Amino acid sequence: MAVLFILILSLYCLLLLVFLLGWIMIRRQSMPVIGTLTPGISVVVAVRNEEENIQTLLHDLSAIVYPAGKFEVIIVNDHSIDATTEKVKARIGNLSTARLLDLPEGREGKKEALRFGIEAAQFEIIATTDADCQFSKNWLTCLSLYFEQDETKMLVGAVKLIAAPSFFSRLQVTEFASLVGSTAAAIGLRHPIMCNGANLAFLKSAFNEVQGYDGNLQIASGDDEFLMRKINRRYPGGIKFLNYYEAVVSSQAQKSIQDFIHQRLRWAGKWKHNTDSMTQLLAVFIFTSHIAFAGLVIRNFFWPDITLALVIAKLFLEGVFIFWVGRFLDRRFDILAFLTLQIIYPVYVITIGVFSLFSPYRWKNRNYK
Repeated sequence: MAVLFILILSLYCLLLLVFLLGWIMIRRQSMPVIGTLTPGISVVVAVRNEEENIQTLLHDLSAIVYPAGKFEVIIVNDHSIDATTEKVKARIGNLSTARLLDLPEGREGKKEALRFGIEAAQFEIIATTDADCQFSKNWLTCLSLYFEQDETKMLVGAVKLIAAPSFFSRLQVTEFASLVGSTAAAIGLRHPIMCNGANLAFLKSAFNEVQGYDGNLQIASGDDEFLMRKINRRYPGGIKFLNYYEAVVSSQAQKSIQDFIHQRLRWAGKWKHNTDSMTQLLAVFIFTSHIAFAGLVIRNFFWPDITLALVIAKLFLEGVFIFWVGRFLDRRFDILAFLTLQIIYPVYVITIGVFSLFSPYRWKNRNYK
């Protein structure tokens, strides 16, 4: 068994080196220069029960610096049962570019809300974000530059978690940085595996051509990744990474362990619907890598031997990767959070992976199987 663990963890370290290379490649790509075109952009936001977050979102939307008449904001209410719509209506009068749409009866869920907003959008470029996000006034300016390149069909942006004093929040910030780095590195290697709908843009024509969210509307999560894979199959090389720090979107960390678990179950629940064999293989490999890492740590605790060097190599490579990504996200390297994750992450990944196969979860006051 030890030999198998050594082989798996050795391959995982090799994968980390490949991802480090991908990160370097994406960060060294030439940045789009300011052009003469000002493409129209429709920002579509699906909201449900967001009374705590919607004011901040509306504030940032009202502060966007982009030519009048060249962008619009479409907020789609997914049957909220709190004060979300009232708060939007009270503020939307000050946003001449914004409008509120109610998702019709018989249609529900984030994908349906986004599709409803995209259908109503007047511009070719669709940008999406979430109700709990914050962004720079130059967010649209940064992403518009990429669409002056003909080959850009979808633009994947980075999302960082807002650092809070709690240690639980710090753990999430560190973990999320690794996801951002993996997302960007994979795009740099020309095989996108992830993206985040909190900072995403794509052409409406490409969305319609690949039939949008058709085929996965019944899945609560994955509006971003399923669409990305469809577009990538249709337009290889058409997925780009939004390489400006000023275009990084900030999001809230989960406030409780229960909310965190339900969020991760929702995310993990979509992997079995993934049709990309490479991404499926990667997910299974990372899952087994954490088992191998835990096995070798336990082995070295009782019988320290040369495999300890492999464990240290894994820690070093992951640390370098998260450090580099953290610099881009303006997040300091939290050594205590990083080391704590090394202990609890294998247990967390294995547990979530197993429970996602059969455990129900709750999201936005809705129950999902």
